[in-house]
Amino acid sequence: MKRCPQCNRTYTDDALSFCLDDGSPLISGTAPSSFDPGATVQYPHGRETTAPATIAYPGASAPPPPSGGQPPPQWSPMPPSAPQKRSVWPWLLGIGAVLVFLGIGLVILIFVIAKVTNDNGNRVANTNTNSNRNANRNANGNRNTNSNSNSNSNTRSSLTSFTDDFSSKTWSEGLSPYGRIWYTNEEYHMASATGKYLVRYAPDTSQYQTENTTVRVGARSIDGIVSATGYGLVVHGFTTKDGQFEDYAFLISNADSPKYRIVMHKNGKETNVVEPTTSTTIRTGTSPNQLEVRIRDLKMDFYVNGQFVTSIVDEANFRKGLVGFYDSGPGEVAFDDLEISK
Repeated sequence: MKRCPQCNRTYTDDALSFCLDDGSPLISGTAPSSFDPGATVQYPHGRETTAPATIAYPGASAPPPPSGGQPPPQWSPMPPSAPQKRSVWPWLLGIGAVLVFLGIGLVILIFVIAKVTNDNGNRVANTNTNSNRNANRNANGNRNTNSNSNSNSNTRSSLTSFTDDFSSKTWSEGLSPYGRIWYTNEEYHMASATGKYLVRYAPDTSQYQTENTTVRVGARSIDGIVSATGYGLVVHGFTTKDGQFEDYAFLISNADSPKYRIVMHKNGKETNVVEPTTSTTIRTGTSPNQLEVRIRDLKMDFYVNGQFVTSIVDEANFRKGLVGFYDSGPGEVAFDDLEISK
């Protein structure tokens, strides 16, 4: 039992430490043996009804409220923890990453599809181009050259093209101190006198002009005799007032070590523009060769059997002139399937 020393109120709850009326510390004790319940009990003087100020004691619980109310609980349960709100940022970042990867994949897919489509288009275009080129070569019907000699393509084949297969005798024929010229089996033949060379120009018409054209012709040695200075194709040819030839000539030699050279005729003289040069693209003996000259302004590119061999610049500024042929003795040479593309 505990008792308040101020108001003498007793408490049977040993767990209480302070008086519930005035907050005084309780003291333990029992009633004296001489306690007379009938004795006069002295009550304390009247108290103010104003609630006493709260007194904080170190290490002790807060003072109880005034009497008459329910005693405060010695403990109170912890309030339930509020559920933690989960952040949405990880979801947003994950979704954003997925969208980025999908976008990159879509771009790569579009690029691959476009590339495949472009490659297919190029293959179709190349196939059509090759077909057209083959059709053009077959239409020419070159009897003097095999398929290898016609492997080159004319980059200007879509423009005007003129062909002379020598089925009609439009070029001049005859015999002179320089040699003989004639038609045989729809070919144009030339045989130069020994120690001399022979040049023959085409008829003086616009069809045989060589300015800014591509010129091709098939040429072969009839007897396989190696010519002295070669045989071949002439471009920009014309005759001066005093009867001198002026032109460029693309010549080949059919010897065991075949060579080509380019000469210029001017003022009655023949000079080498390109010295004799060995080339494995030239066929020897009586095998046919296709000679080609591509002329663009002052530049001239030279081909043998479709293979590029050399280039020169028209320093003489001939530009205009006729196509023609060249032979040097003592062998016989035949020309066929002349083509001029403008």
